[in-house]
Amino acid sequence: MAKSSGYYGLRRGSTKSHTYSVVDGKQITKDRVEGGKNPRTPAQMTQRCMVTTISAAYSAMKFICDHSFEGTTAGMQCFRMFSSENYKELRTAKEYDNGFFGFNEYQKSALVRGSYIISKGSLPDALVDAVIESVDVANKKVTLNLVPTANGTIAEVAQAMGCRYFDNMCTVAVMYPKADGFYGFGAVRFTYKSGATVLESFDIAVEGDVVSATPSFTSNTLKVEVRMSHAFATNASVTNTYMAAITSRCVNGNWRRSNARFDVTDATPSFAEAIATYPVGQERFLNGNTAVASVPSDSGGSDDSGGGGQQTLAAPTISGVTPFAETTSVTITGPDGAEIHYTTDGTTPTAASTLYSEAITLSNTATVKAISVKDGVSSAVTTKQFTKSDDGGGDGPTGDAE
Repeated sequence: MAKSSGYYGLRRGSTKSHTYSVVDGKQITKDRVEGGKNPRTPAQMTQRCMVTTISAAYSAMKFICDHSFEGTTAGMQCFRMFSSENYKELRTAKEYDNGFFGFNEYQKSALVRGSYIISKGSLPDALVDAVIESVDVANKKVTLNLVPTANGTIAEVAQAMGCRYFDNMCTVAVMYPKADGFYGFGAVRFTYKSGATVLESFDIAVEGDVVSATPSFTSNTLKVEVRMSHAFATNASVTNTYMAAITSRCVNGNWRRSNARFDVTDATPSFAEAIATYPVGQERFLNGNTAVASVPSDSGGSDDSGGGGQQTLAAPTISGVTPFAETTSVTITGPDGAEIHYTTDGTTPTAASTLYSEAITLSNTATVKAISVKDGVSSAVTTKQFTKSDDGGGDGPTGDAE
């Protein structure tokens, strides 16, 4: 007989006919539940809308936000910090419909504009006077006026950008409207060094959607023309393109950050508009009730419960070489239309775990676990152990579903 922790259900594939739980020291036995599943209540769908919005934003901005929360290590710790800080803001936006955040509609997991906190730390803010000068839709270009200064000396420019010492960094992040209706994200990183002129005083690198960053120094202002990789929305302009800047400084081997967030006041869709696209109330507890409504036909789920409308979802496949010598690239694939959420620390993933968007690079031994999520339904967990070994080599590509 299988033991349940407060829920009389069995894992898929079990042959047991009963399950039990212990309450007040007594064993309580019940017939197993066939096809038990949570209802799609308003609360459940609200949570899914909020989590999808947060996850989509972090996935798009991961290459910055994975390193921008002071005192946390890259990866899951930064994701948790990003989620915690922005979830509080998102709830306020939902309650007061203040336009600070747009919300993701059902089955649309891409970045929508919002006043996201993208960095948190103890350093002073950078680029206080920076503005977006113009947006060139045809050429997919944004022109930034980074540092208006009185005299335009190297020292003034560097200090305004938060770079008071050699090898300090200033990262300028840009969120811009794309032709597909969502937002793109990219960044330009300035590393301060010694130079005779302002332009010679910085190394400049690009990340994310940024293809190139061309600086110039005129009228006591450091201008940077930033070209993006995706086509702009036809209505892209200064008013719906956003910029934030992060100062980074290494102190005694530890990186300090400044606070940074996007300033958005007219984001759409509103929570009411987004939640209206979710299937609230379309599915209830099954428990053998053949009269219960089945999964909507457009959800992509299979109705194989023998009249109960039970949806099953395939577990994802984890691929990658193990053992490995230096690093290994891990890819995760799942059923069409499903999100994949994963962990690399051995914990069980949920719909709030990191959203998979691209191959994961591992440099140390790790346990990768992943689930498929679609229409509020989660699959079984797939697990694969990746072991770092001096011998290198590799085994088969897939993990095992729990």
